[in-house]
Amino acid sequence: MGNLDLKDYDPATNQYLAYNHQKREILIFDSSGNIQELFTLPSEGPEAIHGFGLNPTFSENGICIFGDKIYTLSRSGNVLNRTDIPYPYFWIVGGGRIAAFSFGDKLLYYKPESAVEGQDRQAAYQRMLDGGAMMEVLDTLSGDYFGTMHFPETDAFELGLFYGYPTPLIQNGGSLWFLSVTNALEFHVYDEKQQQLIFEKTVKISAKNAFPDQPVPLEQMDTFFEKNGLVYRIPQIHRFLPLEDHFLVFYSKGVSPETKAAYDVSDPAQRMELVYSFPMEMAVFDSDFNKLTVDQPIPKSMNPYSALVDSKGQILALKDQERAGVEEDFHTLYTFRLVAGQPN
Repeated sequence: MGNLDLKDYDPATNQYLAYNHQKREILIFDSSGNIQELFTLPSEGPEAIHGFGLNPTFSENGICIFGDKIYTLSRSGNVLNRTDIPYPYFWIVGGGRIAAFSFGDKLLYYKPESAVEGQDRQAAYQRMLDGGAMMEVLDTLSGDYFGTMHFPETDAFELGLFYGYPTPLIQNGGSLWFLSVTNALEFHVYDEKQQQLIFEKTVKISAKNAFPDQPVPLEQMDTFFEKNGLVYRIPQIHRFLPLEDHFLVFYSKGVSPETKAAYDVSDPAQRMELVYSFPMEMAVFDSDFNKLTVDQPIPKSMNPYSALVDSKGQILALKDQERAGVEEDFHTLYTFRLVAGQPN
């Protein structure tokens, strides 16, 4: 069945949405594993959906996809609307995290970088650190739009230095939204108020033995990858899991320069071995984001990059077929619950 990512959960219908990037295939299934809908996103023809790293999510009674524009689909795969961003733009970051959401009667999406005045990557990076908007709200009827989720002040990045492309992870948890960027083990909490995402607080993860990639002068940003051993795998948060009384964060801490140097990254096999050697760990906070514990291992059998929380407060994750064995004809979805005490 190929590689499958768990993308979203809808508590109203108790349905899950998964996506196969290689086949451009969307599956909607229930808690018993019964497939409710199965369709392929067309890449050609009048119904074609274009874009890199598509990241479909549930949106009210449909599905939202941010590609070269924002597509709204029915849950059976019919394209209902295509919405253009109302200005020319380019991406400073990309990948499968980019997403769009319904936001009341408007659309909310990862904010692209405007290309009206050209494509200056250094200026775009600095604008983000100066409090730039990470998301944008668009009124599809009037065409009006505005930025929201402004990046807060942080001591994680020094002025004039480049710390790698700050790929954002943005997740919703009820009325709260959560933001993190790569090369910083901290996250920012925003409150949804009157169709704005208002900054509330920054929470740091006091992980031990983290190895951030080393910055370079901003004007030398193109040397960053080479300086850091040609392996762009740095400390970052991969998932937020808001439970009823606790808040979980999955993260990785990178590896030491000595460990990187022990591998020949020009050899694809050694490079992949290094990438999978990065441990994935977990921090646990209470519902007010007070730290309870950090650096806890997570089960190696689960795929942590798309874990979700269902209406029962259970953590859901697909089996990691890279580490736990390939299944040819089915996929396994695990459920977990958080318990106090030492692991057995």
